[in-house]
Amino acid sequence: MDKKIAHFKTSDNLSLEVQKYIQSENPEKIILIVHGLGEHAGRFQKVAEYFNENGISVIALTLRGHGNSEGKKGHAPSMEQLLTDIEYFIRYVRVDYLNAELYLYGHSMGGNIILNYLAKDQSNEITAGIATSPWIKLAFEPPKWKVNLGIWVADIIPSLIQPSGLKTEDISSIKEEVEKYENDPLIHDKVSAKLFTSITKGGEYLIHNTHKFKHTIFLAHGQMDKVISHDATAGFAKDSNLFTFKSYPKSKHEIHNDVGFGNLMEDMRSWMNS
Repeated sequence: MDKKIAHFKTSDNLSLEVQKYIQSENPEKIILIVHGLGEHAGRFQKVAEYFNENGISVIALTLRGHGNSEGKKGHAPSMEQLLTDIEYFIRYVRVDYLNAELYLYGHSMGGNIILNYLAKDQSNEITAGIATSPWIKLAFEPPKWKVNLGIWVADIIPSLIQPSGLKTEDISSIKEEVEKYENDPLIHDKVSAKLFTSITKGGEYLIHNTHKFKHTIFLAHGQMDKVISHDATAGFAKDSNLFTFKSYPKSKHEIHNDVGFGNLMEDMRSWMNS
């Protein structure tokens, strides 16, 4: 499989990395992947390989403040800026692949971002959306004081960084996957006050605006997820007949790096084909 690394510039002149897994010269379908908090595009290589083997190309983005992309670690100035970054990412891909169907796929925080993009933008460039373990609501209640402090700080010192508090054993029930995560030098556990409040508010926006979606969307969540609420995704999915929801009983937060991998890939592929 051929992986190419490239970069494009954002509206505020940061360089963002993309990893391209292009399966043929004129691909019919391309999946555009947006990762979760603290990680990067390279963590979706196994997903890209699966889709390449099935004739589908993949281009994965590394968000600002993550991996090898520019920007302060764990920070984004606003949801609007993140959505503009997605817009630029889509344009960057579209220039080279005028006829391909584009599927926007986000995991965790990336799921929140792509869902906000599809709810607010209604892009004609996108055929459909995919969100795995989307950060609609956390699976736990952070202390009230911490949330209130975060909201207050977000306006005064937006780029103040705190540890995300993610327990690495919560990402997967497979020990090797947890170790891979822990030993990845490009992963960080940082989140700025502004990024945290932007994503939290983005989740609340999604819950109250399911009527704004125009695209069909595949939603997936592991039932053993202790990071992001499985029940919030299940409830969200019931609010629109455009949504297809699949639940994975034995998987934790990263279904694509857990025992549900094979089922998830098959479910996504057959949904795309339908």
